[in-house]
Amino acid sequence: MVNKYQELLIKRKEARTRLDEALKNFKGVKHEDSATELQESQLNVARAHLISIEEEIKNLRNE
Repeated sequence: MVNKYQELLIKRKEARTRLDEALKNFKGVKHEDSATELQESQLNVARAHLISIEEEIKNLRNE
């Protein structure tokens, strides 16, 4: 359990770094611009990934 917890903390840090970098470069969705729509989709995936890691960490803490 401790090993998995440590792995999740590392993954969370990496995911947070990726999300912060994506947010820094994201200026919003321009009307009918597929490149910015793709950026937004990638941003949403990064957010969801971070949330799932944080939920898994929370579950490990509660065990």
